[in-house]
Amino acid sequence: GHEIVYTVDEVDVPNYTKGISGTAATGFTVTNTITGKVSIPVTKVWVGPQASSAKVTLLADGVEKDSVTLNAANGWAHTFTNLDKYNNGTEIVYTVTEEPIANYDSVVTGNAANGFTVTNTNTEKTSVDVTKTWVGTPAASVTIKLFADGTEKETVTLTAADNWTHTFANLDKYAADGHEIVYTVDETPVAGYAKDISGTAATGFTIKNTNTATINIPVTKTWVGTAGTSATIKLLADGAEKETVTLTAADNWTHTFSNLPKFDTTDGHEIVYTVDEVDVPN
Repeated sequence: GHEIVYTVDEVDVPNYTKGISGTAATGFTVTNTITGKVSIPVTKVWVGPQASSAKVTLLADGVEKDSVTLNAANGWAHTFTNLDKYNNGTEIVYTVTEEPIANYDSVVTGNAANGFTVTNTNTEKTSVDVTKTWVGTPAASVTIKLFADGTEKETVTLTAADNWTHTFANLDKYAADGHEIVYTVDETPVAGYAKDISGTAATGFTIKNTNTATINIPVTKTWVGTAGTSATIKLLADGAEKETVTLTAADNWTHTFSNLPKFDTTDGHEIVYTVDEVDVPN
C-alpha cells in the first residue's frame, strides 16, 4: 500500500549530456546539452626575414584559453586540440592573436573550422645616399633616379646648393613577396660629360661626371735660315709628353693636335698643353 515513487531516465543521446530535474508531482524536465570537441590549426607565414619565434594566443569567446610559441623547430605550425565546441549549448567562437613583433605587421586570416594563418610582413625601412662628383667644370644641375628592383621609384635634382648630395629616405626594405629590394641609381645624361656610378645601396652611391670637352692645338714650324728636311714636335700635357709629330715641307710645316681632353680625368683641372721640339742640328 505504499505510494509508488516514479522517476524517469533517458537513453544516452550521442554528443549530448543529460540533466533531469523535477518530481513526479510537479513534472520532470530532461535537459540535453550538446557536447563536442574541435581542433584548431594555426600556421605562421613570414614576408621578409623570419624572427626567432612568435607567440600565438587562442581566445574562446574573447577570453584567453591557450597559447603556443611557434618557431622553425615546430615548422611554424601548431594545432590546438580537444577544445570544447559549445558552452552551455552555444557554439564557442574561437579566434587567435599574436604577440606584437618589432618591425612586423601581423594579419590573421582563416577561421576555426579551416584553421588560422598568421602572416607577418616586415616593415623595416632603409635609406640610400647618393653623392655627385665632377671632373671638370660642373654643370648647373643633374637629375638622379632611384630604382627599386629595376623600376623607377623616385627622382631628385642635385645642385651646388645642396652640396651635390641627397638621401632617399623611408624606403621599404622588403617587397610584398618577402625578398629584399635591390636599390640602384642612374643619372639623366648630361651633355658633354661621361658618367661613372660606384658604390652600393648599403654604402651609398657616388656618381662621377667627367667633362668630355676636347680642344685642338695647331702648331706651325718656321725657319730662320735654310730649312731642315724635317722637325719633330712634341706635345706636352702638364709637362708630360703626350704626342709627337714630324713636320716637313710636304705638310707646309704645320699640324693640328686634335681631339685632346680639356680636363684631367683624375682631379678635373684644366690641362696645360705646351709644345717642344727635338733639337735640330745646326
